[in-house]
Amino acid sequence: MPLVALNQKSSQKQELKGPLALRYSLFALLLAIVLFVVTITNLGAGLKLFAERFILKPGVVEAMGVNPNFDTFQGSILQQEAVDTPGVIPMYGSSEMSMINNYHPAKVLTPETGVTPFLIGRGGTQTIINVLNLASLEDLRGKKIAIFITPQWFGPGGISQSTFEGNFSALHAYNMFFSSDISPSLKRQIAERILNFPEAYKEYPYLKNMLENEINSSIMAKVNKTLDWLPARMEYSALEVRDFFKVIWQVKDLADKQVARYSAKAANPPEMEWSRLREEAKVDAIKSTDNNPFKMDNKFYQEYLLPKLKESKDSDKHDLNLSSPEYNDLKLLMQVLKEKGAKPLFVIIPMNGRWYDYAGLDRLQREQCYQKLAALVQAEGYPLADFSSHEYEDYYLKDLWHLAWIGWVDVDQKLYEFYRQY
Repeated sequence: MPLVALNQKSSQKQELKGPLALRYSLFALLLAIVLFVVTITNLGAGLKLFAERFILKPGVVEAMGVNPNFDTFQGSILQQEAVDTPGVIPMYGSSEMSMINNYHPAKVLTPETGVTPFLIGRGGTQTIINVLNLASLEDLRGKKIAIFITPQWFGPGGISQSTFEGNFSALHAYNMFFSSDISPSLKRQIAERILNFPEAYKEYPYLKNMLENEINSSIMAKVNKTLDWLPARMEYSALEVRDFFKVIWQVKDLADKQVARYSAKAANPPEMEWSRLREEAKVDAIKSTDNNPFKMDNKFYQEYLLPKLKESKDSDKHDLNLSSPEYNDLKLLMQVLKEKGAKPLFVIIPMNGRWYDYAGLDRLQREQCYQKLAALVQAEGYPLADFSSHEYEDYYLKDLWHLAWIGWVDVDQKLYEFYRQY
């Protein structure tokens, strides 16, 4: 064959090879992008499944539930597993969750009773934080949970910037955005509330973009939302991975004996002797509340109130406000529960009536706050354990608003009955 003909044939092959190679390269790139998107989209679910199968063995979640810590509050894997575990009642509140004494649910509702608490909350975990906690969970339909309401949250300004920042979880915010069982309208309302606290999410630029685009209905906002989806999902996946590894470290710190105890579920729980428990609590309380007229814990009074007792007179006149933003946060919380189909019990904790009379917070103001809270909950048809009538009862509160002794026994009984009967 002439040399010219061979050169022409070789040239034709190269011309064919060029477009074909380009197609293969584009296909490979497209496949890589698709696989990457699929991976980051399903990463969280995969990590949760792995944790459930290989890390969170029987008794681990229950044992974690009575050892509350910041990583549990910030994460999702353990909270989700608590919701899904039979015999566990997740309890959402504030500092009362971590102030554990002999009559706290963590001590009374033990494996032998057939129900154990999973405590979620610390100082400053106010309503909007629990909105995000609950909005971040999946498959809440028909699941029982307890929500504790502290009236002192309902002050003129609601939750402060620093308190929100210290308790905010970017992972929970992302979970909420990518949740399929929260309506766009509710997502917008929650996003609008979070935008009031810019310092909380300043380290998460794509979360910030999502918040801003969520409340904006313009075409440009929709375009930006689409463009930000992939980097936002990557930011979200990094938080999911961090949550997974924190769960591993938390589980490693658990004592084997504690896990073994909580893995043994009572087949036939005994009847609870609430009257006997109240008598025991009263005996303990009498010894612990005999140095002050407010019937609160001696040590707390001696260390925190007595040194500033004179200055505290009439110092809390404006601590409550019926127009507090906290009431709207409570409405958001109930909307989340309604859309997710959860079965909550709301618990209203009383204030120390003797102390707040002294500190100048008008009794009528307190009663109006209690009544408004109860009305909001009852309007949604949720069961309510309202202990506000115990403001002046002896041995009910440890300090200004934290339950103790008989107060906790009453709450324990309500929680137990709620879980067993409803």
